[in-house]
Amino acid sequence: MLNAQATEYQKPEFTLALTITGVGVDIRLNDISIEFEKYSGHSTMTYEVNASVIAGINELKVITFPFLNKNWSDEGQTKAYHEEAEVKAALYVHEQGDDNNKVLLSQIHLHPGLPLGKMASESLAIDGVSEVVLDTQSKPLAFPVITFEQQVTATRKSLPVQDNVPRWAWQDGQIIQDTPEDYDGLLAAYREIYDAYQNKDREKLVALHDHAADEFAMAYYLTGGRAAGHALMETGEMLDDEESELDAFTTAETKFDIYANGRMARIIDAAEYHPFIFKHKTMNIIHTMKFGFYKNKAGEWIMIR
Repeated sequence: MLNAQATEYQKPEFTLALTITGVGVDIRLNDISIEFEKYSGHSTMTYEVNASVIAGINELKVITFPFLNKNWSDEGQTKAYHEEAEVKAALYVHEQGDDNNKVLLSQIHLHPGLPLGKMASESLAIDGVSEVVLDTQSKPLAFPVITFEQQVTATRKSLPVQDNVPRWAWQDGQIIQDTPEDYDGLLAAYREIYDAYQNKDREKLVALHDHAADEFAMAYYLTGGRAAGHALMETGEMLDDEESELDAFTTAETKFDIYANGRMARIIDAAEYHPFIFKHKTMNIIHTMKFGFYKNKAGEWIMIR
C-alpha cells in the first residue's frame, strides 16, 4: 500500500516509535516537538501523535546534538558525538484497536557520529517516500543559558495521510513573528492562565482550555466531546492538589519559541519549563504543564495544546 487514504481507515491512529542512544535529540513532527532529550543514555518510547498529524504529507525531523553532561550548567556540552550515538524514529498508522496491522509512513535511522554519507544509511526504504535529507549547517538550538552546538538534522517526508484527518485550528492561524508585540501578547495569554490558577477560578481555567479540549476529543475519537477532552487533559487538576503550590510567575532565562513552521509558539527555558510551575510543598518535585498557542485571524492568542 503506497498511502493511507480515507477508505483505508475509519479511525486512523498514528504513533511515533522512538529509540534514542547516547545523544541529545529534539524529535519533531510537522515542526512540533514530540521528544526533547538533553542527556545521554538509552530510552525507547512510543507516543500517540494524532494531534500533531495533518492531512496530506507530514514531515518527520530528528535534530541531534552531542549530549549534555548531567551538570551541564558547569561542564557544558560534550564536544563530539558518542561513537554509539543512534536515533530511530518511525511514524505508523493503524486502525484504532488494531495495532497489529501498522503501516509505516516515514522512518529515520540516524548515526550522527558516522561520516555524512553513512549517517542515515540504515534508514528503511519506503516505496513512495523520498530519502532522508541531512543538514549539518542549520542554526543550532539555542536558549539563554545554553546552545546545542555540533547539530545534525535529518528530515524525511511521509506517505500521504488520508483526508479525513481533522484540520487543526493552528493550521489556519497567523504566521507568528519574533517581535516584541507578539512576545508581549503571548506573555499576556500565559498570565491569564496563571491568574486563573492563582485565583482558583476553575470556570475561567476550563474556558481557557476549551479549544484544546475540543481538538483532543477530535484527535482521539473521544465520546463526550469537549467534556471528554477536558477529562483527558485533566484540566484544573492542580487546583485540587493540596500538596502542590503555584510558584512565582517568571520569564528569567526563557525564550520565545516559535514552531509548527511559524504557526504555534510557547515561552520556555532550557528545561522546557513555561513561565510558571507548581512545586510540591514537602518534596523536591516540580509539576509543569505544557502549553502551545496559536494566533487566530482576529489576532487573539489561543491555547490549543
